[in-house]
Amino acid sequence: MSRRIKHVETKWSEELAYVIGLITSDGNLSPDGRHINITSKDLEIAEYVKDILCLSNTIGKKARGGSTDKKYHVLQFGSKNFYAFLLSIGLTPAKSKTIRRVLVPDTFFSDFFRGCIDGDGNIHESKHPESKQVQLRLSLASASKPFLIWVLNNVQRIWNIQGGWIVEVDQKSTCLLRFGKRDSIQIFRTMYAHSQKYALQRKLIIAKKYLGE
Repeated sequence: MSRRIKHVETKWSEELAYVIGLITSDGNLSPDGRHINITSKDLEIAEYVKDILCLSNTIGKKARGGSTDKKYHVLQFGSKNFYAFLLSIGLTPAKSKTIRRVLVPDTFFSDFFRGCIDGDGNIHESKHPESKQVQLRLSLASASKPFLIWVLNNVQRIWNIQGGWIVEVDQKSTCLLRFGKRDSIQIFRTMYAHSQKYALQRKLIIAKKYLGE
């Protein structure tokens, strides 16, 4: 993995907001003050970040959790100005449990949210055991409950969504922000409105069933 240092554009755009969402969920800031990495099972994620930020760094692979199977894709790059920008909007090293909010403009919140969902979110379909009706649930995981509360408040405020709830998951100190079927469909219409080019395809395929496309 290359560690070349470069200047990264930090002017807000739909694409940058999406990358910020990915870094918020799947990214990590090194304590050295300049390196950022994205780690994901999905190669698409690393490729999107590389493309949007105009990086030439190599995408590597690594194992996790004591496994020797290198099934995670890693993009690491160095940029002092971009690192400083991430700090200024609320991201920090070891952010998973401490992040509270990200200073993203309302105009680009849908793209930021799509990035978060592509990173640590889930779009789940199932059939009700009795009625056989299709059930749909959109969820976002985080180790920081205050962050999920902030996301929920923004979703409700900006998109006029009435529902959404947060639950704590087992003993892992992980929380889930969840939305039911009606709210999920309304959110899909907004989060995919600006771009379907930069969107994790396996999740977009499910969402498209409800977008009338």
